[in-house]
Amino acid sequence: MASQDTKTIGAVETTLDILTALGKFEPVGLSELATHLDIPTSTVFIHLNTLVERDYVVKESGRYRRSFRFLELGGSVRHRLDVGRLLRNKVEELSRETGEIAGAGIEENGHRVILYRSSGEKAAGDEIPIGNHTEMHWTSLGKVILANLPAERRDEIVDRHGLPKGTDETLTSRDELEAALERVREQGYAIDDEEHLRGVRGVAVPIFDEEQEVMVSLGITGPRDRFTSNYMANLLQKLQYTKNEIEVRNQYYEYSTIDG
Repeated sequence: MASQDTKTIGAVETTLDILTALGKFEPVGLSELATHLDIPTSTVFIHLNTLVERDYVVKESGRYRRSFRFLELGGSVRHRLDVGRLLRNKVEELSRETGEIAGAGIEENGHRVILYRSSGEKAAGDEIPIGNHTEMHWTSLGKVILANLPAERRDEIVDRHGLPKGTDETLTSRDELEAALERVREQGYAIDDEEHLRGVRGVAVPIFDEEQEVMVSLGITGPRDRFTSNYMANLLQKLQYTKNEIEVRNQYYEYSTIDG
């Protein structure tokens, strides 16, 4: 039951109580379910009838059970968990292979948020924690997501947050940013050239879902002196290989769920 300072919808709570009870007793009759819940039979019937109409409950021979629609919902949650686990493992794998700092980011409320981060043996001074928020245009992780969002979403983010300066190298002109994001879309990756932190460079790629919408970004960062053009080109190859593997496994999961 909700606490007194929490606002809830009683009808929704009743529906959830009914679904919980179905999980324990299904298939179950209307009267038996109402007695167990201590709710009027007429009320339970209305909720059940709504769930039947929306295909969340099946009525067979006067008895009720949950439908396989919940398997679909649960599968989508498991899918997110599986993709997240894969992404975390790949971030750790990249940091081991390269010795650098590898990370994955996502857009939330117009900011780049670090989902996973792992430091290799060559990494030094990595103080940025999981969950860290920064401006989208400051980092390669942020820029590669920003570039691949719908135009209206990009405009919303820039209108809301502006283009504050992180360093003297940060893009603070809207025209310059749009030109840079166009190049990111064309080349398939983004570079942070000391735009967030002095002396730090990074490269990142987008990871798309089955509908070709950007989900997250995957990148590697390190010191400017080591991150030469040739070195970053080699890192980019590793990122693109990992990106393809994640996207293929994500797509395979979707198709196997539908076929299975």
